[in-house]
Amino acid sequence: MGKNSKTNFSKEKKQILVLTGCTASGKSSLALELAKEINGVIINADSRQIYKEISIGTAKPIPDKVENDIWYIENIPHLLYSYISIKEDFNLYRYQQDVFNLLKKLPKEVTPILVGGTGLYIDSVVFNYKLKKHSEKKDQSKREKLQKKDVDQLQKIVGTEKLSKLNISDQNNPHRLIQIIEKGSLPSIEKGEELKHKYFFLDVPKDILNRNIERRVEEMFENGLLEENIEIRKKGLDKYPALSTIGYQEFEKYFKKAGSLEEVKEDIIIHTRQYAKRQRTWFRRNKNVIYVKNLNNILKNI
Repeated sequence: MGKNSKTNFSKEKKQILVLTGCTASGKSSLALELAKEINGVIINADSRQIYKEISIGTAKPIPDKVENDIWYIENIPHLLYSYISIKEDFNLYRYQQDVFNLLKKLPKEVTPILVGGTGLYIDSVVFNYKLKKHSEKKDQSKREKLQKKDVDQLQKIVGTEKLSKLNISDQNNPHRLIQIIEKGSLPSIEKGEELKHKYFFLDVPKDILNRNIERRVEEMFENGLLEENIEIRKKGLDKYPALSTIGYQEFEKYFKKAGSLEEVKEDIIIHTRQYAKRQRTWFRRNKNVIYVKNLNNILKNI
């Protein structure tokens, strides 16, 4: 999308609603109820649920039907789910442009609701980050060079300070280390003209959230998380950066016969709790976030 189309959209002043929260907080279910109340459509803002090949480990919602890449759950359209292959070189710029293009096409009477826990994705849209299209060839070349390095070499590039903040599993996971190196090379981001929006955070007490996380991980295993990981490795998909994520990276030691499934499960629970803490820290920086407990709280604010 060019500069003019961005400007045109911001002048329309269509209000965007953001519904975010920690992982396993119940934001997807709440978003569904909200969309029914206000004639809304749900736009995915989860950096892993965009991928076609991974579903169980990403806690992706299950559609009732799919038409023209649009998911329908209880007749509510869900956009930008399972529309990218993990083999593609996807980045923040691409996500932002995909959302902007969707916003331009939506009828005026429909309210867009950005739903997910990836703060960077959400903020790139509502704060209109000034991003440049990266050269995919250049990015791929850098990544291929990093992929040829062993764990010790990658750890040296990451540096002692950052490395000490990682858990043991991440310290020895080349995919995770490469991800950190690539993030560290990103320049500071300049914001453009802010889009009209309301930014809601589903606030769930820590003890309830921890129970939700444990229950979700148990359900993932019951629904075939191990089988999904086996299939991914059979297809050779575990080499792609998108698989350096919670629910997949923890299986590495199991397939290397260096750990049990129970240990994998415990690692996923621990890493998910750590991720939830990072999410809360990210959104706390935004002074305009409205903390809500339920649907009524949101409706009162809109």
